Amino acid sequence: MDRPDIALTEHPVLNRRFIRLQAVLHLYAFYVCKQANYDWALDQIRANFIPDVFADPPADKVQLAQEEKQALALFASSVIPSSAPSAVIATPSRLVSVAVTRALASYENELAQDTRRLKEGLTGTVVKINQACVRIWQLLVEWAYIAKKQTERPKLSQQHERSVSVCLSHSHVLQHLQNDGVLAKLVQQEAAGWSNHLPMVESWYNQFVKKDPVVQHYLAPPITPAQDQQLVAFLIENIIFKEEVIQSFFNDLDLRWATHKRIVKKLVHQGLPCCIKNSEQCSNLSVLGLAAYWEPEQRFYTDLVQRTLQRDEVLEALIAQKAKNWAVDRIMLLDKTIIKLALCEMLYFAEIPIKVSMNEYIDLSKIYSMPKSSQFVNGLLDAVAATLHQGDSNKA
Repeated sequence: MDRPDIALTEHPVLNRRFIRLQAVLHLYAFYVCKQANYDWALDQIRANFIPDVFADPPADKVQLAQEEKQALALFASSVIPSSAPSAVIATPSRLVSVAVTRALASYENELAQDTRRLKEGLTGTVVKINQACVRIWQLLVEWAYIAKKQTERPKLSQQHERSVSVCLSHSHVLQHLQNDGVLAKLVQQEAAGWSNHLPMVESWYNQFVKKDPVVQHYLAPPITPAQDQQLVAFLIENIIFKEEVIQSFFNDLDLRWATHKRIVKKLVHQGLPCCIKNSEQCSNLSVLGLAAYWEPEQRFYTDLVQRTLQRDEVLEALIAQKAKNWAVDRIMLLDKTIIKLALCEMLYFAEIPIKVSMNEYIDLSKIYSMPKSSQFVNGLLDAVAATLHQGDSNKA
């Protein structure tokens, strides 16, 4: 029986679809927070006009109700100019002015923080991915330490378990990781160690590594350097990324693990060719980190979300114009977010073919939104694309 092969082909780590997905997720969260902050500000205004039941003389409830209505209208027109009432609003009282001023200051402060978080959204994603990569490499190191410790026990109940521990403790790849100063520094830097989870790590080793028949087959002598590399690839692919309990642990650390783990897996696998070289030629683990991959995509993400925010009202109006027989406020927020980003690309990213932008966001709506959302998104984007093509024809 031949040892199974694990493919180690290289792929682009951060592709544009992943960046677009991050833009959708973070912009959607921004819109949700923006609406929540708006509603909270309105509640704060209303709180200023609740009649004081202990006041002497009693508060004028009719006047308070009128002032509350005036304050709410002033706040709404300040935040959303298009909502300004057609009639002239009377000069506000001091109570109205103070209530609106405080609500606006609080709303704008929260909005500024949410905008900053939106722009830094991809950075946070990369931090999570980096941390997971380092944690997985260190998990392999911890398993090698456990294997070595178990080989030093005077008795083991099963001879083949001793064979697994002996061979794993002598793995050239894992020894390289154990001695890698860069990895040790990154573990500390990323707070990606396992010192608080060592009993769990040993349980995983005993339950999954030692008991796996494929691992035992890999360790049948003689073991070549290439087979050593294949063994570590198997541990990553078929144990770390397959065992549900291990994946649950990573999911608890990163709520978007289901999306991030594909990239983490690629980065971890891309480190194996480096590890298999002898230590004189490869003293550092050079693939831990996304710096070499994500800088151009960071610029794309930043440009995309910034331009979408800057032209939010224009995009909203365009959606209203093209969404025939469908009120804009009835469109699901997730669908509207996808559409806005797609329209932003189609209108303001001339270097990206319109059809590419359309297909990418239609596919995202198929995967992440409601079953019929992609039809709606497709129809609206088609209507805008037809207008753009007509404009190009007229120019020609």
